Amino acid sequence: MEAFFKSLYGVAYFAMSIVLVAVTVLLFVIGIRLFIKKRNRGFALSCILFACFIVFIIVVMFTTPFSATPPGSPEALATLLHYG
Repeated sequence: MEAFFKSLYGVAYFAMSIVLVAVTVLLFVIGIRLFIKKRNRGFALSCILFACFIVFIIVVMFTTPFSATPPGSPEALATLLHYG
């Protein structure tokens, strides 16, 4: 049963990543199109900057491994103190 939930989690993680990338690309394209048409330049720049920020979040999401210890546990605090 544990293997089933791990595989289900992997499928959900992959699907969520695909949707997040698609929405980010769409937001970036909308910002570029509005900027080129010279309409709502402030909104266009905010779309572009937000899409760039989301790309950063996606990169962090893919490169940061998950920890088996919960964030509030003493082991997690000891790890933070060790690395921090």
